[in-house]
Amino acid sequence: MNLRFKLAASTALALLLVAPAIAQDHQEAAYLGRIIIGYSEDGTPIYAGENTSYIEGEQLQDTGGNTSVDDILRRQTSVFTLEDPGNPAISVNIRGFEGSGRVAVSVDGVPQNYRVTGHTAQSAAYVDENMLSSIDITRGAVTTVGGSGIAGSVNLRTISAEDVVRAGQKFGGLARLGYGDNGDENAGMLAVGYLDDRFSMLFAVSGTEAHNYEDGDGAEVANTGPDVRSTLFKMGFNIDDRQSLSFSANHYETDFFATSYDQEVTSDTYTLGYKFRSGSLWNLDLNAYVADTEAEYVGGTGSYIGRVMSTRTTGVNATNVSEFSLGGWTVTSANGFDFSRDELGGSGGGVHPTDGTTTRAALFSENIFVNGNWEVTAGVRANSYNVKGQASQGGIDQDYDSVDPKLTLAYQVNDWMQPYVTWSQATRMPTLQETMLGGTHPGGGMGMIANPDLRPEKSTGYEIGFNINRHGLFNTGDRLSGRVNYYKMDVEDYVTASYPNAFTNAFGQTGIAFVNLPGTAKTSGLELELNYAYDLYELGLTYTKNDSDMPSQIAGLGAGQYLPDQTLSLRIATHLMDKRLTIGGQYNYVSGGLYSPLYTPTPVQRDSDYELFDMFAIYRLSDNVTLNAKISNLFDATYVPWLSNDQNGPGRTYYIGTNILF
Repeated sequence: MNLRFKLAASTALALLLVAPAIAQDHQEAAYLGRIIIGYSEDGTPIYAGENTSYIEGEQLQDTGGNTSVDDILRRQTSVFTLEDPGNPAISVNIRGFEGSGRVAVSVDGVPQNYRVTGHTAQSAAYVDENMLSSIDITRGAVTTVGGSGIAGSVNLRTISAEDVVRAGQKFGGLARLGYGDNGDENAGMLAVGYLDDRFSMLFAVSGTEAHNYEDGDGAEVANTGPDVRSTLFKMGFNIDDRQSLSFSANHYETDFFATSYDQEVTSDTYTLGYKFRSGSLWNLDLNAYVADTEAEYVGGTGSYIGRVMSTRTTGVNATNVSEFSLGGWTVTSANGFDFSRDELGGSGGGVHPTDGTTTRAALFSENIFVNGNWEVTAGVRANSYNVKGQASQGGIDQDYDSVDPKLTLAYQVNDWMQPYVTWSQATRMPTLQETMLGGTHPGGGMGMIANPDLRPEKSTGYEIGFNINRHGLFNTGDRLSGRVNYYKMDVEDYVTASYPNAFTNAFGQTGIAFVNLPGTAKTSGLELELNYAYDLYELGLTYTKNDSDMPSQIAGLGAGQYLPDQTLSLRIATHLMDKRLTIGGQYNYVSGGLYSPLYTPTPVQRDSDYELFDMFAIYRLSDNVTLNAKISNLFDATYVPWLSNDQNGPGRTYYIGTNILF
């Protein structure tokens, strides 16, 4: 551990201890992945000025049909997914970065660190979409919990007892049913819960069965019907009015065909949490977790039938949020630590290592200073990392340290506009899969070799923009909210495969390896996210203009990551029948741009853009029963989704579904 890391760690720990001691004023604070610095007159939380999106409740199903995380994420600014319709894994791309932890993805706050080296995304998070209650998205460097990536973080939250027990009741339940005709997709979820002042409990079961869908030309697209089953158990106990405990267990399993194999995947997550609330002095969240993901190749056309790959992640994190005054400034200070360990397992991995461990430790401090119209956020994250394993020619035991600062200046120029500027650094440590690549590609060719000298990626970036929250823009009672911003990111020591060039590692082996590229990988873009509401009408608009100067990502050793040059998503809805009926439409445009086709080492310009139109209706039969319907790809367009396995997307599809609280 070097001197810089020790100094930063000492500083973060000192702030953690000192902040409560100098606390003077009190506002209710909560740490939810973002920091609440106050509340508006209507009780809406006011968050620190970060580039975040929070999607919850009915927003997850506000366009009818079954919840699709891929569809939801692809409608957000600078957010995309690498989509394999046969594999239900979620692989998030933010600002043109995906794979190997460049975007830190978690489920209920638990890191999803299962990695794959193959003709697909390098990261895979498995969560049952029927169980979702909200999605948190943060773009850019993250200083606090979940700050292990360089492009941002995404947290997928599952339902809890509060979602299924009606107000004023102790017992309750929630049923979700859905059907889509193209692929005969049947989805169902049943949850029951109990909730009182001291105790809460939830149990839920879910399943989705699907078959191959047809594209816009009516041709069946093979291997596009994964089946998913899951169970969820949660329990909470309030020890007293300041302390509480929580526990959750989530089991997920799926079977599908992808990358030449029939695969069976299981994912189990266990969490134990403790909260302590004591006014402005201590607002502590302490969490421990275990996550196990295992994939087995049970059939197919490849030569690795019987392969088993697993990742077990254990960890603990703590965050304390304090509020105090410092001169004329009101300060909200989040301080804590983040520790986790990955352990690989399995057999017959081929190019995938099945024996090795990584250990990550971090101390962080993020402080929001508010004085009148000024808001200043100053954060630092000190990281320590170790990767250890046995390569074919020798052992690997590498340590890395980094200190990553972040600074945001914001000014409230009037009651509805807040310009801001952010500068940050972030570090992405090399994974075991990158460091310990090995074996030979099926069918022969040059061998794959480890690179024990692989260095971390270091990102430096800035963002400038303004937040908008305007009431009475055109009419009394209307509201325009959102954000417009420009970002730029420079990444040193960017990691990619050396293919087709041979590389000689520190053991004297020559072959294909993951290497640090010379020079700087650059990406920049314009992001726009606006929402307008007036009386019975709503309009949502997101737009991204991306300009990427990134090196090629090789399909087979990391799928492509380039975002399209432009994306636009427009949603229009109106409420009728005393707001019991909502009808609307969704338009999505994806342009061409620089693209990495499968099995192609050099990116090409792909100019084929596409447009998709959806129509939807949501009818609230009662306070407890909601019916929904959707026509997806209304005009039956034939298209290949950007960042996919190059199969055609689904043609026109009709969805019907219902949510029932009981």
